[in-house]
Amino acid sequence: MGSVIKCMAVYDEPFWRNEGLTGQATSDVGPVQLTFDNSPPPGTPGVLLAFAEGTHARQLSRLDEAARRDAVVESLVRCFGRKASAPREFLALDWSAERWTGGCYGAHLPPGVLSDFGPALREPCGRIHWAGTETAMVWCGYMDGAVRSGEHVAAEVDAMLAGDVRATAD
Repeated sequence: MGSVIKCMAVYDEPFWRNEGLTGQATSDVGPVQLTFDNSPPPGTPGVLLAFAEGTHARQLSRLDEAARRDAVVESLVRCFGRKASAPREFLALDWSAERWTGGCYGAHLPPGVLSDFGPALREPCGRIHWAGTETAMVWCGYMDGAVRSGEHVAAEVDAMLAGDVRATAD
């Protein structure tokens, strides 16, 4: 799993929209190199989602909470201007410090692994079924893929259980 820190900077409103910006940015300068507008549908509060990945995430993980926040906000200011300097709230999750995942977004698989072994990721082992973003047929590596995979496996299990019920009824 990769080294990723996911951050959310919360503002009273999505000020970037008034400036004709989408909230999405990519940069070749870290620690944040990818951002998205993660504001809720009603539009407030304004939320910038920022990802620090790889070496940048590992460097940020060694900082205390205040220094991490400052470094991320500095990246946001570089992308969105002075108004990004004062979020009313700041949240960060270091996925590499998470007990059960040890990182994110998805597993790193070298070239050829998915084409050679991809179907094996989705094959049930007896009554054990596998679901997760890495098993998704569409949007592998993303939340959308994880949801699709979960729906697919739920349908598999439902069909299996229905077969068991029919078998015992016969």
